[in-house]
Parts: sequence; structure tokens; C-alpha cells
Amino acid sequence: MALFSVKMRSSKNGLHISGAERIVPEERVNQVVLSLLDRARKHSRGRPDFISLKVEELKEEPVYLKALPVYEVKGGAPTETLLEKLFSLSEVPVSLGLSFYRQLLKGISPSGGVMRGATIVEVPSGRRLEPDSERGVRVSYIDITDEAAEELKRTAGNKYTENFKEALTLSTKVLNHPDVLAELCISDDPDYTTGYLSIKNLGYFRLFNLKPSGLPLGGRVFFVRKGVDLKELISYFETKPVIVSSVSNYSSVSLEEMEDFR
Repeated sequence: MALFSVKMRSSKNGLHISGAERIVPEERVNQVVLSLLDRARKHSRGRPDFISLKVEELKEEPVYLKALPVYEVKGGAPTETLLEKLFSLSEVPVSLGLSFYRQLLKGISPSGGVMRGATIVEVPSGRRLEPDSERGVRVSYIDITDEAAEELKRTAGNKYTENFKEALTLSTKVLNHPDVLAELCISDDPDYTTGYLSIKNLGYFRLFNLKPSGLPLGGRVFFVRKGVDLKELISYFETKPVIVSSVSNYSSVSLEEMEDFR
């Protein structure tokens, strides 16, 4: 059965507004195109003046993955205190992780704004590896099956959002690469303050109020091992089809309970 990638990107006055993608059988392409078109027109960041839709048949079979386990981090402690604890559970030095968290809040691109893609950071040096520091690196050719999405909606309950589903799908692909140690993400949507830190061999830690409400800055940072084959890594991110076909647990964890992950 042939599968097709359907991608949507929208912008206004040259500034990115939204993007989404699906991987679907040929008979669902028309339905998905209309759905993504409707989504582009109704985004909270405004009505776009440019919408791009791209449909292409996949040239290779997707890799099917189980979603990362999700841990909702309970509030009460300052955000940096939570991040400090989480980074201490990873192979990313705490000072390096917090440094890039602060950079995301200030505007991580050379121009001081939001990068179109993600930053790649070598651990432990902190050296940025992405070839274009304005564009960054995009993760593409991803989706989640309808069955897995329904199960995720059931397990997350009233904490489920479409943003969460898509972020978990993306992060599952990213952390599946053997040389990715962690991913930090803050949405650049001023109305969406929830973000996450995904850690190799642990899971996806969902953090609420990761940035001030109304701040139109954010982005993604991929922390990778020293000596990574950068060309292969970027090819994996940008071209390897991945579909999340099942989900793991969704639970909550406090600052004190994080010690159990050691």
C-alpha cells in the first residue's frame, strides 16, 4: 500500500505561522489536505497570506516506533530548579542545558529571533553544529497512527492537546537516534507555554509554564554525542519516515520523585 507525505507550512509577511504534516494512504490524501488547509487558516497566531501544501509518495517504508513514556512534571518549584534536576539525570551538563534554555527565551538565532528549525549542540563542548544557524535543522516525515493518537488522548485525559501529540511524535523520532542525548523544546507560540525535555533512556518530561505567557520566542535544541556523523544525523531528521504506532505510559512526577530515575 502506497503511503504519502502531506506537509503544510503557512506564513504572513514572510514570518512563519504554522506547520504540520501527516503520512497517510493515498485514499486519505484529499481529506488530509483539506484538514491541514483549514488548520492553516485558523491558527491563533493570525491568518496567513501564504500557505504551502506538498504531497509526495514515500520512497521507503516508515520505521514504526513506540512513543516515549510521558512524565508530567508537577509544579511548585521554579522552572530552572526542575530543569536543573532533569538535566542532572541526563548526559547533558546542567550548566550547558540551562544556558541553552536561557538562550531560547532570549532568541537563539544570530538575529535574536526564532530559528526556523532546531539547534544541534555537541555535548559536552556546547559547540553548535547546525550548518545554518538561522534556518536550523527540521525534523520531517513523521506521523502517529489514529489508534495510537486515540490511546494517547485516553491516557493523557484533559491534559491532551494536538500540540502535545505532535511534539511527542517528533521527539520520539529524535530520541530514537543513537547519538541524541536529549531534546529541549519551548513553543514559539505566545499563547502556548508548555514545553518539554526528553532524555535518552528515560522519556518525555512535560513541563508547564516553561516560559512567560505572551513571549513569541522559543525553539528546539538537540543535544548530541561528541563525534556524531552530522551528515547522517541531519539526513535521519529530515528524510527518514517514522510513524508512532503505539504509546507508553502517561504519569506525573514531582521534583523529589525524580530521584527514582537515577
